[in-house]
Amino acid sequence: MARSSWKFSYINYNLYKYTYFSKFKNKKIIKTFCRGSNVPNVFLKRAVLVHKGNVFAKITFSKYHVGFKIGEFGVTRKPFSFPNKGKKVKR
Repeated sequence: MARSSWKFSYINYNLYKYTYFSKFKNKKIIKTFCRGSNVPNVFLKRAVLVHKGNVFAKITFSKYHVGFKIGEFGVTRKPFSFPNKGKKVKR
């Protein structure tokens, strides 16, 4: 039996509270620090602010995001580019 068939999806308690309890369902944007939780079906077309270390990234989930970890969509790396060198002056 493969590991994926017996391993359950993990949802942090705070995310569970915001998605399934009736008094928190009216929140438009959810802020979370837990990047290891799976994306449930309830998050479809909802905005979630995911902590990236120093800032929060706003992510709107689609049907293709369901089942993956939340942290996969909050990109933390800066794009790399070589610095521009000045032109040489001919004498």
